Formats: sequence, structure tokens, C-alpha cells
Amino acid sequence: MRWIPTFILAACLPACGSEQPVSTYIFYGTAICTSWSASARNVYIRLTSPDGDIESPAAYQAGCQLEGPSCDFQHNSVAEGEYRAFGFIDMNANAAYGDPLPDTGDLVSPGRPLYMLAKQRMDFPDASWHLMP
Repeated sequence: MRWIPTFILAACLPACGSEQPVSTYIFYGTAICTSWSASARNVYIRLTSPDGDIESPAAYQAGCQLEGPSCDFQHNSVAEGEYRAFGFIDMNANAAYGDPLPDTGDLVSPGRPLYMLAKQRMDFPDASWHLMP
């Protein structure tokens, strides 16, 4: 009788309490701004929960500095899942270092759904930017 509980425990060890590794993927793209004079400004990309807004806690962030009208951003390790992607250009150079958020005078883009199931590209073209009131 003693071998039955031992056998059950041994069969459970590989699966019980072990977590499967979460797949991660590269999220990248290009931010373009030609309608506003934004060269040398920082661009921030925020990934929030699917129902989040631009000020919701960011699950992931990426950024770049515009060189002329564009810059490329990349985050190398975004977990598989569903997100909402927002972007903003810090026009007044006052975004906080650890958790940058837009404020009055910055250019913002509306949130777009993002499904990370593989390497994913999302660009922020010139037409997506709007002045934050």
C-alpha cells in the first residue's frame, strides 16, 4: 500500500506546481512625425491592458528619439497576450524618467489593439498624432 502514494507523488512532480514559461516576442516599429516640428523629441510607446488608456499602468514601454521626422523603437521581450498600444511625443521634454506620461502640449496617438502572438510590428504614422489639450 505504501508504494501507491509514492507513485502518485512521483507522477505529480513534473506537472504539479511547475509553471510553463511564457512566450515572449519582439515588438517594434517606426514613429513618424512630419506635420509638427518634433525632431530631437522623445517618443514613448506604452502597452497597457486591453481596456486601458494612455495613463493606465504600462505593462511594457519602448521609446526612441526622433532624428528628423522618424525613429525606430523596439522592445525585445513582450509576453504573449493582448494589449492596447499608445504613443506620445514629449514636445515639452518633461516626461518622467521611470513612467513617462503625456501632458498638455504633447502629441498623442489613440490606443490600438495589439495581439502579441509572434514578432509584431506597429508603426505610428504622422496622421496618428494629435495635440493633447
